[in-house]
Amino acid sequence: MSETTGIVAAGADRSEEEISRLATALGDPTRRRVFFAVRQLGRLVSKDEVAAEVGIDRRLAAHHLDKLVAQGFLEAEFHRRTGREGPGAGRPAKHYRLAEDERAVALPARHYELLASLLLKAAADDSRAPGDVLERVGYEFGFGVGQAEAEAGRARPGRAEVDAVAEVVSLLSRYGFAARSEGTRTIRACACPFEELAKADPGRVCALDRAIWRGMLAAFDTRATLDVSRSRARGDEACVAEVASGTAS
Repeated sequence: MSETTGIVAAGADRSEEEISRLATALGDPTRRRVFFAVRQLGRLVSKDEVAAEVGIDRRLAAHHLDKLVAQGFLEAEFHRRTGREGPGAGRPAKHYRLAEDERAVALPARHYELLASLLLKAAADDSRAPGDVLERVGYEFGFGVGQAEAEAGRARPGRAEVDAVAEVVSLLSRYGFAARSEGTRTIRACACPFEELAKADPGRVCALDRAIWRGMLAAFDTRATLDVSRSRARGDEACVAEVASGTAS
């Protein structure tokens, strides 16, 4: 194995570990609520404070808090509640706060939650290569969102290409992509709901969200194709995709 190949392989292993870590930690709904409670409070907190915030038993709160510490999402410190020292001061209590690396991740809770749920679903499927699983999970999610939109009567699939692009732009914006259409064939997204993680692992996270785009598009035009020419995670100002409709003559 060459040095370059070894570096690439090591990077892939780290990416796999990070995806597994995120899915394991935030795939559990209660643990996810505990994590977001600590993040929202924004300071050192006790298990009792978290239990009250989330509405769970303090022992269950401590269990999830300690799991999040073990997985690197939180840090723990011991402090006496009274601030007193010496005999009679009581045992120091464990307090928790966001780990340093997590403080830089500004993803809104709903976006973090969406990413965690999709990665958890992907992690549970070991029947094919990880990249193929992410593609399938993203596509199915996007297609399902588009279908639900049509079934609710807010959109009608199978219309002209310009309408399919407009529908996808509307859905993408709803999920945090700040998308707009340019002409009848171009989709430009000026934001990404998974921005920080996409920059750390563009190969996987961008593959996931592009699969979401393709799934949404297929819900409105089954023969349309989507080609991404620019990406924010790779340094471009916006993610840009060109849409070609199979119905075009």
